[in-house]
Amino acid sequence: MTKEATMTRTVRVEPIKEERDDVILVSGWRVVDVTEENAPQEVSRHDTEPEAIDAARAYERDSTVEPGSEPDDTQDYDADDPNVGKFR
Repeated sequence: MTKEATMTRTVRVEPIKEERDDVILVSGWRVVDVTEENAPQEVSRHDTEPEAIDAARAYERDSTVEPGSEPDDTQDYDADDPNVGKFR
């Protein structure tokens, strides 16, 4: 079993940007697996940020059932939520 298969995955949600004439356009959102710091991998693309956040949460949650993984119950992405990072 590889190290990658036995750890809770960590992902990042980031905008898909395109620069045009001094304007930055956001055309969508991507979920990137950053478990391996030196080898980030795009997991999925979404039209809206909330869709990407939901996908990121599901991806990390699904990885917690892999053997040797720690529960992922402190990660959250919504900075407007006052309970971010708190156990619920």
